[in-house]
Amino acid sequence: MRPRAPRCLRPDPALRRHRRHRHDGELPPADAFTIQYFLTDEKGEFVQWATEKYMKQFLNRARCECGLKYGVRIRLKKTQTPYDTTKRLESFVGTQCSTAETALAGQFRRCARFTSALVPTYQQGITTTFHPIWLTSGVSPESGEERLPDNAITSGRCDLPLEGESGVWLCAPGMNSTANCQADEFFIQGNQNVNLPSKTGGISFDFQPPLLAVNDIKAEPGDGAVVLSWNVASSGDINGFRVLCEDAATGQPVPGKEQKRPTLLEFPSGRFFFTKENVCPDGAFSTFKTGEDNPLVPPGTTAGDSDTDGTDTDGTTGNDSVGDTTGDTDGPTQCGNEIVEFDEECDLGAENSDDGECRGDCTRNRCGDGKVQAGVEECDDGNLVAYDACTNDCKNATCGDGILVDSAMAPGVPPEDCDMGPLNGPTSACTETCTLNNCVDCCGNSGAPEGDEMCEAPTQGNVSDHHECTATCVENQCGDGLVLSDPLVDPAKFEECDAGMDNSDSAACTSMCTRNVCGDNLVWMGVEECDDGNTDDTDTCLNNCRMPACGDGVVQAGVEECDLGLNNSDNLACGTDCKFTASADMLSLDWRYVCSEHVSFSTKSVRINGLENGKEYNFLLVPYDLIGNPKQLNVVVRATPVETYDLWEQCEADGGICGASGYCNVSDDSSGGLALFTALAAFGIGGLGVANRRRNRA
Repeated sequence: MRPRAPRCLRPDPALRRHRRHRHDGELPPADAFTIQYFLTDEKGEFVQWATEKYMKQFLNRARCECGLKYGVRIRLKKTQTPYDTTKRLESFVGTQCSTAETALAGQFRRCARFTSALVPTYQQGITTTFHPIWLTSGVSPESGEERLPDNAITSGRCDLPLEGESGVWLCAPGMNSTANCQADEFFIQGNQNVNLPSKTGGISFDFQPPLLAVNDIKAEPGDGAVVLSWNVASSGDINGFRVLCEDAATGQPVPGKEQKRPTLLEFPSGRFFFTKENVCPDGAFSTFKTGEDNPLVPPGTTAGDSDTDGTDTDGTTGNDSVGDTTGDTDGPTQCGNEIVEFDEECDLGAENSDDGECRGDCTRNRCGDGKVQAGVEECDDGNLVAYDACTNDCKNATCGDGILVDSAMAPGVPPEDCDMGPLNGPTSACTETCTLNNCVDCCGNSGAPEGDEMCEAPTQGNVSDHHECTATCVENQCGDGLVLSDPLVDPAKFEECDAGMDNSDSAACTSMCTRNVCGDNLVWMGVEECDDGNTDDTDTCLNNCRMPACGDGVVQAGVEECDLGLNNSDNLACGTDCKFTASADMLSLDWRYVCSEHVSFSTKSVRINGLENGKEYNFLLVPYDLIGNPKQLNVVVRATPVETYDLWEQCEADGGICGASGYCNVSDDSSGGLALFTALAAFGIGGLGVANRRRNRA
């Protein structure tokens, strides 16, 4: 028996009407969307709902550097209201997406985009993950049209001191007949989710380590213990402290002092600090592509160590309660100290001046830098335009200088028809007042060479020692002592300088008539020590064209372990020999070295017990903020615990400084007597107590 053919059903008239008009529905409103955020593990898999505290106090610098992704689920709830299913919706993650989408100005860059899809796709739901960097920064223009979070190039970095709040954005492009999303078409603006009780707000992020300075760090020895003390000027962004300690001889953690290590998803709670070495010691869980474009970083600056905010603090260090050693709070460079450091071209100390040989920012004053050097330059407009009011040799434009000024670019300078420099005169094509002279068979009187002329300017009278054809109608060439700074025909012949026979690749003006500058791979004798022509500051020649040396603030790979420049000190983290004064692991804040519990921000000292008398230990204080960003201090303090003697034994150990009466012999020229007398007084014990003990022993 053959199977029955399916019966054709006539559509329900009401259904036909719904299908006919469903494309005429409305755009879904913001409250029709459910946005949920999730915490993920190292593989990017969803592990738990991001509760309010994880939305507000979880994302620190270390988690950004480790690429611990956030998960998100975007879903358009199905309702009785028909939506226009032909409409396209776009979803983004970032900050200020509505502004950045229409105007790439200021610090804003276009946000990373999850998808551009029709309404039914959002009704099915979109589930994805994203690297935390996209909450802080947008897509670099270098990325072109690639905007997927996993593929796009970001303009951000985890080591920038950023903090704020952002999230998912949605827009409906085409509402105002303009292509792409416009500012008024964003109906969800990074602040809507179901994770928060109020349903309003985004994911908070904070990559800024504490800014409050910590001073006067000391280590005082005790019996099987060391007491660390410090000072903080005022209340601020420090939430607490931990102490790291190690055996100074071996650089190993102190046995028995281990502290609870924060887990991958540990809530900061203001009691832990987090670094990428501790959160992801085997490498980042996810990475991102970063470009050169970064509107938050001034031109010419580079990223620093992600474990430090780039500032050093004042502190004390040394052996067993030595005095204070104040660190440099301005970083490794100090312009004005008469020392040429790694990012300086010069340093004349108090003589540094913007109108002197060495400017106030420790760069050399040179023609073309926009600063007028007194007694050397008449002007300096900072450009390479020769025919404006200030010539390229930093002289005021004037008739007779051989440069034909452009009146439009040189307001206030008398207009010129010609300028042949020293050849201006009654028998020249150009008069002494820079007007044309109707002479016959003279240089500059026509546009074609005549007689023994080798060249002529393209137009009558337009000859100059700064054009291709000189004032004597010969070709201007590099090495003739005439600067071809104003080419009329061939811009490629432009010269920055021309010292004639003095041109040299080791002089101020090179053999190619270019100014000798650091980075051109030519060593300017007497000014540069080296010049390798690259921007690598860790090789055999620094970027300021000086030979590397310990104390220049640049770590030379394979030669130096560290280099804090002016901060190098045997009492700080980096010694005068550019070797660490403590182990690299402890200085990187390895959690294995943590030897104290959380210390409250209002506390100014802590006692580290369980140490061995007679053994030297290194200690490092680590302040951190509420979200767990640590501040890297360059202050290492040392101390050696000692056994505490009974007072009488202390007298005898110090050379019998106590007399028969029991009083300390303060007239002894040793320092111990006075010290012991002071100690006895501090304990409120007089000589009588010591004498009684002596009699009792007898």
